[in-house]
Amino acid sequence: MVEISVLLPIYNGASYLEETLKSLSCQNFSNFEVLCIDDCSSDESADIVRRYAEQDSRFAYIHTGTNLGSAAKAVNFAAARASGRWFVYSSQDDLFSADWLEKLRARALETGADAVLPDVEFYRADGGGQRKIIGFHGDRSAILTGRDAFVASLDWSIPGNALWPISFLVDHGFNDFGAFADEFTVRQFFLSCTKVAFCDGVFYYRQDNQAAITKKPSAGLLDIPDTSWRLWNLIVNSGFGAEVHSPFALRTLRATIRARALLLNNPSLNREAQIV
Repeated sequence: MVEISVLLPIYNGASYLEETLKSLSCQNFSNFEVLCIDDCSSDESADIVRRYAEQDSRFAYIHTGTNLGSAAKAVNFAAARASGRWFVYSSQDDLFSADWLEKLRARALETGADAVLPDVEFYRADGGGQRKIIGFHGDRSAILTGRDAFVASLDWSIPGNALWPISFLVDHGFNDFGAFADEFTVRQFFLSCTKVAFCDGVFYYRQDNQAAITKKPSAGLLDIPDTSWRLWNLIVNSGFGAEVHSPFALRTLRATIRARALLLNNPSLNREAQIV
């Protein structure tokens, strides 16, 4: 049994996929698997993954058979193949410090935390705009309850790029209602935690991929207000007070206004107006 399963959904990711796989292959910690889930790519993604799989048995190529249309659905498709004690999730263009998995695992064993969060650096290859999220307001020694972590995640004081128990994936899976359902899912995961800890391994969250869903007008961006609305309901139904749900109600309203503006400025998306 491997210690950590890395879930990597892929769709036409050839531009950066080689860098991501190399970053994984260079991890100091070795007892992990990478499930590369190809959602029917039409570029060279499959060839890149197969080349790594031939050289390193920790990399597995999984084909969905038919295009599922979202990263969350691809992750759920492969969940039964994950054999780790814990799992992590990554996009096809992200990068990692060499001690990323090592530090996550060590901190989980040290603290008994359900989830461990690395530092997150908003990465650009040109070195610009390197915003970082470090621990809880800069404190990597902090230990949060799941409910406190949930609240901190709402404004991105902490990220969702955690090492999670494999039971969260196997028993619950990822929500797949829209393009940003993974952001909803990790908030649910936090609510299932007793203890959340931090470490100094680094997850490099790529910001310069112009093909990413957040970088260009697309129907997927219209899912943002729906995701916010669902999160607002989760906040209320989980018993949080107005000091938590009222600011998020305002955020949901702003997301809806931005989605309306996106529709006005991009008439080709009007067929998706019912989403908003």
